[in-house]
Amino acid sequence: MLGLADNILRGVNFCFFVICLGLVGSLLATQNQHSSRVNYCIFVPPFALVTDTFYGALANIWSTPLAWPIILFCFDFLNFAFTFTAGTVLAVGTRTHSCTNQSYLDSNNITQGSTDRCRKAQAATAFFYFSFFIFLAKLIMSSINLFTNGALGSMSFGRRRGGAGVGVPGAASPQIGVPNISQV
Repeated sequence: MLGLADNILRGVNFCFFVICLGLVGSLLATQNQHSSRVNYCIFVPPFALVTDTFYGALANIWSTPLAWPIILFCFDFLNFAFTFTAGTVLAVGTRTHSCTNQSYLDSNNITQGSTDRCRKAQAATAFFYFSFFIFLAKLIMSSINLFTNGALGSMSFGRRRGGAGVGVPGAASPQIGVPNISQV
């Protein structure tokens, strides 16, 4: 089972990505010109929702092959990179000017002369960066899980710990738990 902190971060990220999906979808629906930056930003929330929220929920229910630390680490890294890129792409595209400066609004490809589009782009940028920091925390948690439990993480698939010498005369028995008959 994944930790409680991981599940809380998944829930918060779900809310952030639903908001990002709505904001960027609104930018895409009201655009007059083609903007590859907005097109990229519409890709990131569904990818993150599928790989983080829905896959994470399935990994909590069926924990054998779905919750391998290497898979969760890879998805967390991809979401970390994609979310940072989406936030940076919108921040560079809007250049964080004032949304009331009409000459700036008219010359920008993302805002396209609209104060409403400018505010939506700035809000989406903020939520992408919020999610980026959540994925940074999740990436650290996943890397710790990967290094402590191994790539496959499950005790049935991983290495054996300690119990190899139990019952074998002369072998060192592990010194944990209740003593067995050979230790008495």
